[in-house]
Amino acid sequence: MKRISAFVIAAALFAGGARAQESQLQEVTVRPGDTLWSLSQRYLKDPKKWNSILRYNHLPTSDPTVALPGMTLKVPISLIKDDLRAATLVLAKSKVLFRKKNNAAWKNAQLKMQLFNGDSLRTQSKSWARVKFFGGSVLSLDPDSMAILKAPRPDDRFLELKRGAVHATVARVVTPSARVIPKRKDTKYTARVLDDLSTRVQVFNGAADVQDSKGRKTVEVTAGYYTDVKLDSLPVSPVKIPNIELAQRTEISDLGTGVGESVVKVQRGGVPASGSIAAEIQALSVGIPVAAYQVQIARRRSDFARAASKLVFEKEFDSYEPIDLRQANLRDGEYWVRVAIIDLLGEKGKWSTPKSYRTGEEEQFESLAFSGTLEMIRPEEESVTVGVPRYRMTGRVGKGLKVLINGENVASDEDGYWSKEVLLKPGPNGFRIEATDVRGNDKVLIRRITFKP
Repeated sequence: MKRISAFVIAAALFAGGARAQESQLQEVTVRPGDTLWSLSQRYLKDPKKWNSILRYNHLPTSDPTVALPGMTLKVPISLIKDDLRAATLVLAKSKVLFRKKNNAAWKNAQLKMQLFNGDSLRTQSKSWARVKFFGGSVLSLDPDSMAILKAPRPDDRFLELKRGAVHATVARVVTPSARVIPKRKDTKYTARVLDDLSTRVQVFNGAADVQDSKGRKTVEVTAGYYTDVKLDSLPVSPVKIPNIELAQRTEISDLGTGVGESVVKVQRGGVPASGSIAAEIQALSVGIPVAAYQVQIARRRSDFARAASKLVFEKEFDSYEPIDLRQANLRDGEYWVRVAIIDLLGEKGKWSTPKSYRTGEEEQFESLAFSGTLEMIRPEEESVTVGVPRYRMTGRVGKGLKVLINGENVASDEDGYWSKEVLLKPGPNGFRIEATDVRGNDKVLIRRITFKP
């Protein structure tokens, strides 16, 4: 058996003191010579409660002074000292790796595994992970990210983000260039380490204090704002997050645009009575880093308020997965559909207003997703850096389709080619390029152009 670390990642990493149920157990490894009394002295907030361990384990003796054999014990997390509590990996998409403290080897992470102080977690391309702490607080790692869980002292616990991005609530995060200290229990924010080791902090709810790595300056970032902190520099004044950043999943991670790539399919003639699901999803997604969409279908609108057995279809679609309602295998008739957004921290938002659909047996399926062409020629990459204040964007659109850049119409020639010169402000500039087909479905491309004078 491996010896348990003297310090494990703690739920007290987060503010709040939600009481856990006794059924929430943490594994503790017995060292040679350990007794129930010595284990209680080391791990329990109140060593006098050593007999509580007996309730969850089959032990050869109930004498607290007798040495135990090598084994793993289960101990209620609520009894363990704050700085010795474990975190649990509750979600792992695709391949997620972990590395134990003082160990160079990376291994495949297992769902529901426990993580301790000094353990590292790493996500690869198109994979992400979610960690849950005692009390219910969670954090989520984006693709191509790496973080180390830290608890060197009971009063100094944090997450060290080495690369990539993390979405968190009330966790304190440290990066190579910045420190992030949430100020409220309802805070939700993203900390992202960029290629030059600078840090971008976006706050979606609540507020957070952001400092440079040496703690020389602190700026408060409130909901809807972000700040950048370059390596060995002070944080800049917070700037309002552009709407295109709030609305697009690509601004949060590399898993996909969610709204832009979702495909909602119903039968011909099954267009909802008041607006499409695609439009509903787009409205729900504004301001939320989306992980998934939960879709429910019922025969009657009132069935949503009843038992789950009344639903004819329910499924959770990942943000990069087409939302294809053909999977429901619906018979001819009228149905009601509603959607809820699940953010990267696993919290489900409000349900959309139910929309009615009517399907027909002889009708064929059609896509409510964008049909047509929208291409970017310049810039081809999603993010570029330039040294001049004027930049010409060019692209091509399908015949008869309109192009908008940040809400302004852009003319195209007979072959669909278009161009527009834009004036850049120092720093990052966001652009939303969209086209609309004849059914009113949109395709959106996002480009970030950073002007460095």
